[in-house]
Amino acid sequence: MKERILITGYNGELGSKALKELVSIGKSIIALDINNPKEKIHSVKYIKDSITNNELINSIFNDYHITEVYHFAALLSQTASQNPKLAFEINEKASKNLIDCSYTFGIKNNCKTRFFFPSSIAVYGPRKIENASEQDIIKPTTIYGNNKLIIEQYGSKLHEESLFKKIGLDFRSIRFPGVISYDTVPSGGTTDYAPQMINCAKKGEKFECKLSPNTKLPFIGIDKTISSIIDIMNLEIIESKLRVFNVQEASFSVEQLSDFLVGKFPSFKIKFNEDKNFQSVADTWPSSLNCEKAKKFWNFSSNISLEEFLNSIINK
Repeated sequence: MKERILITGYNGELGSKALKELVSIGKSIIALDINNPKEKIHSVKYIKDSITNNELINSIFNDYHITEVYHFAALLSQTASQNPKLAFEINEKASKNLIDCSYTFGIKNNCKTRFFFPSSIAVYGPRKIENASEQDIIKPTTIYGNNKLIIEQYGSKLHEESLFKKIGLDFRSIRFPGVISYDTVPSGGTTDYAPQMINCAKKGEKFECKLSPNTKLPFIGIDKTISSIIDIMNLEIIESKLRVFNVQEASFSVEQLSDFLVGKFPSFKIKFNEDKNFQSVADTWPSSLNCEKAKKFWNFSSNISLEEFLNSIINK
């Protein structure tokens, strides 16, 4: 039977770009999302349904030879906080079922199903730290952060069991900072202010920021995000018990970003109108991330100045 890759949440920012990249290198894709595709690729098998449909998920593994899973379907931080029950159903319960199906398929077929899970700096807390490593204090204060941490731990646990059996699940995860794209403007996440601000500056529109000027957070560009996902999944083996890795390209304050944009677009205006809900979340997330483990175990690299990073996005 032909090997297939399952991508959930393929209409999202990460899912859509990961899908196109995997298709471009000849992978056969089953794509699942609650909405119809924004654009269709003829070689992709599209399924419109919810990740919470356990019967469907089981049937996908039974009907197709799924050897890799890229699990992007999720509620983002601010959306999750507004609907914690739905966040539990999607971010935790459905994710665990998908991991279980991947593990069971691996056992049944005497192999390891490779599983990618995009985690988040939301797992950190309860205070802001600089140069956060993977093992630093992790006590998330948000629904979303708790969702992500539970799945990190669940996937890592089944990975350990699979090492002993030599079949089952090969779990791999990246703890992403804010992701900035050059062609989409996301909403629903705490770090979405950055791409929103860049978009307003380029269009000459005024931007109202919900965070204080001195709030500092780590970020990564969309191109590096996708290449990192492909890189970590392409490795035959990751010689580490650590299954969740930090990455970032740049770390900067809201004011540093706004000053840079005003310099590039002199007509750009920004108003700071702090939102307690957004600020309270940002104050528990790291100012920057330590990426040494990613560099050591799967060759992640990021040698770029703040100016180069921002220009690479703005000039796309």
